[in-house]
Amino acid sequence: MVWNNPPERSPLSAHRSRSPANPLSKPLCLILCTAVFCLSACWPGQSTLAKGSAVILVYHHVADDTPASTSISPDLFARHLDYLDQHKFNVWPLSKIVSHLTKGINIPKHTVALTFDDAYQSVYHRVFPMMQQRGWPFTLFVNTQALDRGQPPYLTWAQLAEMHQAGVEVGNHSHTHAHLVHQLVAESDTQYEARIKQDIQTAQDRIEEHLGPVARIFAYPYGEFTPRLSTIVNKLGYVGVGQHSGAVGAGVNLMALPRFPMSGPYADLDRFAQRIITQPLGLVPDIANGYILPPDKTSLTLRLTTDEPHAGLNCYASGQGKMILQHTPDHLLLTPVSELSVGRNKFNCTAPDPAQPGVYRWWSFLVMRPPDNTSWYDF
Repeated sequence: MVWNNPPERSPLSAHRSRSPANPLSKPLCLILCTAVFCLSACWPGQSTLAKGSAVILVYHHVADDTPASTSISPDLFARHLDYLDQHKFNVWPLSKIVSHLTKGINIPKHTVALTFDDAYQSVYHRVFPMMQQRGWPFTLFVNTQALDRGQPPYLTWAQLAEMHQAGVEVGNHSHTHAHLVHQLVAESDTQYEARIKQDIQTAQDRIEEHLGPVARIFAYPYGEFTPRLSTIVNKLGYVGVGQHSGAVGAGVNLMALPRFPMSGPYADLDRFAQRIITQPLGLVPDIANGYILPPDKTSLTLRLTTDEPHAGLNCYASGQGKMILQHTPDHLLLTPVSELSVGRNKFNCTAPDPAQPGVYRWWSFLVMRPPDNTSWYDF
């Protein structure tokens, strides 16, 4: 893998949050324990035993006239930055957090990374000036086909190059921004893998044609991933980033780094302040994260690591509220109260940190349910 510092002329290059060179010396190796039922603890591509944790945030539009579900107003975004500044948070590029995780280097308290998906114009016109003013880095994930087409409301290549020259970290968000977990009808496994590899490699080629070498970090389109897709991403030498919630720390799966979405009702200042001090919650599922739910699988078995708190643990399913949580001597059984909706679903578990009043530990699991005819996702 090649990871690069921002250019020396960059105003961000002298900042304390500068991205170090070559944090990963070789691609991660992935070996599935079984076809599906693999404990996340046995998943290579895990971080080493660094102390401390960090929170990764994901934004899309920073504008008042874009879809609310993927937007935050410029005024509220400015308040986010003010809060980070006033409370003396360390604002790092994502690659620096990954470097500390992979090398086992301790992460200081109150460390965050701001990431932006899809490369919208508002990042150039709103985010870029605000972050430059503070000397803070951020990471921008680019789906390159939109830029090639000159398609509003996306950035131009010239705008992206200007930001990159100023020290903005750029990552891969695929070429087409398609649902990459979806295997096409009559497409063989070999053809599927070849198509996905080509989509990701095309994006990397286009980015590097315009910008030169960049960090090999891949943000899954729509935050959708499966063990099979993660395996492909891993083979190509990337770290994988999702859109499920939670903090990152020792033992995190580097093929499914969580990020807290910051848009719509989830971006208000109170929630923001709570999310950025979140700590990891050590739950280990009986199946790999990014699971496609078969018809006979309705519950998730979890093992709670021995040093984690039990008191106050609650879990929630997308659109359903609190889930049924059954405790046994050696594991937890997590069951939705009703059938999951077709598409992406997330199970979020939280527990108050007994050592830090007001701080929560957080864990999230992505589950996808296909239609009854299974034509949407192949499992």
